[in-house]
Amino acid sequence: MRFMLRLIFISLFLPAFAVAQAPKLGTPSDSKSPKPTATPGAVQPESSYVPEAQNDEKNPRALRLSLDDAVVIAVRQNLGVDISRYDYRITGFNAQAAYGPFDYFATADASRSSSTSPVVSSLQPSEAETTKLDFGLSQLLATGGQYSVGWTNRRSSSNARFIDVNPAYDAGLTFSFNQPLLKNFGVDVTKRQIYIARNNLGISGEAFRNALMLTTNSIEQAYLDLIFARQNLGVKQESLGLAREQSRITQIRIDVGASAPLDILQPNVAIATREEEMITAEAQIRNAEDRLRQLMNLPPEQWDQPIVPTTDIAYTAMPVDVIQAVARAMDLRPEIKQAQLSTEIDRIDALYFRNQLLPKLDFNVDYGSAGQGGTVFAANPITGQPEVVDRTGIGTALEDILNFRNRSWTVGFNFAFPIRNIGAKANARAAELTLERSNYDQLQVKQNVAVQVRQAARDIETLARQIVATRVAVSAADQNVGAERKRFENGLTTNFNVLLIQQQLSDARSNALFALVAYNKAISAYHQAVGDILEVNNIAVQEPQHFDLPDSRWGRYDFLNYSHYTDHKDLKPNVGNQ
Repeated sequence: MRFMLRLIFISLFLPAFAVAQAPKLGTPSDSKSPKPTATPGAVQPESSYVPEAQNDEKNPRALRLSLDDAVVIAVRQNLGVDISRYDYRITGFNAQAAYGPFDYFATADASRSSSTSPVVSSLQPSEAETTKLDFGLSQLLATGGQYSVGWTNRRSSSNARFIDVNPAYDAGLTFSFNQPLLKNFGVDVTKRQIYIARNNLGISGEAFRNALMLTTNSIEQAYLDLIFARQNLGVKQESLGLAREQSRITQIRIDVGASAPLDILQPNVAIATREEEMITAEAQIRNAEDRLRQLMNLPPEQWDQPIVPTTDIAYTAMPVDVIQAVARAMDLRPEIKQAQLSTEIDRIDALYFRNQLLPKLDFNVDYGSAGQGGTVFAANPITGQPEVVDRTGIGTALEDILNFRNRSWTVGFNFAFPIRNIGAKANARAAELTLERSNYDQLQVKQNVAVQVRQAARDIETLARQIVATRVAVSAADQNVGAERKRFENGLTTNFNVLLIQQQLSDARSNALFALVAYNKAISAYHQAVGDILEVNNIAVQEPQHFDLPDSRWGRYDFLNYSHYTDHKDLKPNVGNQ
């Protein structure tokens, strides 16, 4: 009889305390934890833990940040981008330094000397003075030749008795030219370091562009991770609310005698477990915020400000043409351009070391013109003492030079060749193998890029399907929770099953949120794989600093290049008008 009264009481009063089914899953940004009303007299475990992150939106110090703003800040302030800027500038100055050997080299030598010394003969001077002022100019030519022009001026005087000109003014004009005809001949050989430096600058420029691309993708990934972490906290709060509601209903059943007192343990365990999940979820929020702060390189005083994302995420179908995407990546990816420039450097080295196999054969020309002026003495035929017969100066010496009255010249060839030439042969072969390997490296880079693009496109397609599947799973899990709740109210199931199905709903919601965020992350990764992520985000790349690297007039004449005369046309550097 008592048992029948209890059943009647439960059937009359329990529906008044029953709660509605779990709320449907909306967009992740609309997820809010339910706020069940407490039942008088019901004993529920209350958590002392309240996540701070749920109040960040109300925090006046919170940094409200859109995705576009995050990208702009990161591109301007990211440390990795700044380091890449410095690398580019350093490489640019190194490229300018490569022009140093071709600079004009001017020399000047000015001196005055005086000496006194004991003598043992009247033919020797006991006093002598010399004043010297010499000038010179030399330059290395792009063809490998070198010229020099010199101008010498000297005034000398002494107290020697038998010197015909005292003081004497000697001046001279000299010119010399040396041109390699075999080894070290050619603009492409002589300017090897300039070509390498310019290609290195191109590699550094692509590295800077790649740093911007990586930073843009990283900031988008981190921003989306923060969105997931914040909305996942809401999912965990919903799960905790369901567990607390189940505990409340169980307590009612215990109070009316429909359930044993020990039945409250299972809901209490679920509450504690889901509070632990909330603690972990909040830690993920703070970790995601730190990652964003690091990428944006925020000042230290802003690191304690919570970051609240203001950009919503949604699913937008994105069709991908894989073949076209791979072809576009081949034109845009910095890694491919870097590999091509590296191959050019190896080709330049291979050409140079092949030239070093040749014997040395240099053509030399030397020409000089001299002049002299001063006070001319001659011995008096009667007294035998020196007398002044003519008095001129430096002007007479200059006139002699310009009129080429005293000329000298030399034309010749120099030849040298190591008999076995072991070192040059080994270097040439090593350079050829390096070039061959570089071509394979380039193919490997292209292959890797193609795989990355295909995988990125596949991820978009896969995650799009996952979004549909997870939404179906959420709907089914939501209905399952309501059905299992009714079964529990009718005494047809246990707390364990209800809490298990509630956990399945929470997992389904997390999976749906994860799939949506991952889909948007996959789109960002796809644009990085293709190489147009900067274009998509309207980021224009400007070189950190402009370097004026002059082109060479000599390189335009192919017959002045060593590669013009070699059978290995594949070694001809692709350096443009350098």
